Amino acid sequence: MLPIIRCGFPLTVCVFIYEHLEIDNSLRGLPPLLKSAVGTPGKAGNFQRDVIIVQYLFNLIKPIIHYDIPEDGIISPTLIRTISQFQSIHLRFQHPDGVIEPEGKTFRSLIAAAIKCPVATRPSPFTSSFFTQSSANGNSIRQLVNDYLRKQRYNVADESLELSKLMAPGLDGATSLTEQDFTDAWENLNRRVELNIIKAFSVVESGGRSGFNALNLPIIAYEGHIFRKYSKRKYDQTHPLLSYRYVKKAGPQWQKNNSDQLSAWNTFAKAYALDADAAIKACSWGMFQVMGFNYEACGHKDIGKFLKDMKSNAGKQLSAFLHFCNKNSSLLSAMVNKNFYNMAFNYNGSDFGDYDIKIRRAYESLEKGRQ
Repeated sequence: MLPIIRCGFPLTVCVFIYEHLEIDNSLRGLPPLLKSAVGTPGKAGNFQRDVIIVQYLFNLIKPIIHYDIPEDGIISPTLIRTISQFQSIHLRFQHPDGVIEPEGKTFRSLIAAAIKCPVATRPSPFTSSFFTQSSANGNSIRQLVNDYLRKQRYNVADESLELSKLMAPGLDGATSLTEQDFTDAWENLNRRVELNIIKAFSVVESGGRSGFNALNLPIIAYEGHIFRKYSKRKYDQTHPLLSYRYVKKAGPQWQKNNSDQLSAWNTFAKAYALDADAAIKACSWGMFQVMGFNYEACGHKDIGKFLKDMKSNAGKQLSAFLHFCNKNSSLLSAMVNKNFYNMAFNYNGSDFGDYDIKIRRAYESLEKGRQ
């Protein structure tokens, strides 16, 4: 439930191009490939097995780094420099540390690059003393990595299919509300709430025009601090733009994630790939921008059904809003009594900014239009 500035968007927003959509490679469902960090001495364990895995992965992505790495299990200045350059050039780290953590961003990005490269079919041109002494062990490590990459390719394929379904519009009705819809809403609230109070919420939340964007997907805004709460802070370190603590309304992360509807849906898709339920709960939805974590108060026992209804039509978005009003006696009382401060507090929480002023102005404008 957000001020209009949070969900407004130009109708010329560009169409999703799925092949350009970044799929967040979360490595979900796979055990860690590395037992310890690899890289700068003093910051990493540098077990020989782990070092060889990293060396082999860099050799797989030779078209990116442009040179071979000896697979000798030795943490050399060349390997540290390669890690740092990969972080700086390809990951845009401002302060590369030359360390690959077992489940960190550098490792995930290295795997993401490696799965796009063909698996090596013959031994590396660099046969180390380690492999000379135990080529079977060396081949075993390579096979371990190859199997890991194969499984991750399946994961990415599954996530791509899931993503295409997520991004597919589910529209089966109108994208906007009629005067009769608002009259029916007034009846639903037992004629206690003035019709223009109901309309004022739609005006403030979505401009009063539509609950859908130019892609026929519901208007959303993504809240990283809410995702952080429901994903139990699991992704604070690995995905700081998706999972962050609350500092102020519409902070820098929020603005980047919600600069337009394309960005908001891209952000939601990345979070959904990590934790679907937490991602749905972390967004505000549709014409009235009801928060996903309120799905039960909005009349849904299943969060997946909530998502489907938000994608269906404006009428179901209105229904969710009305359920929420009927479940929240304090909000309903404030609406009946036209107490704009309490409306704002009960709909948007304590940090509601000037939401009360916006609701009042929207209501007064609608009333003036009747005269």
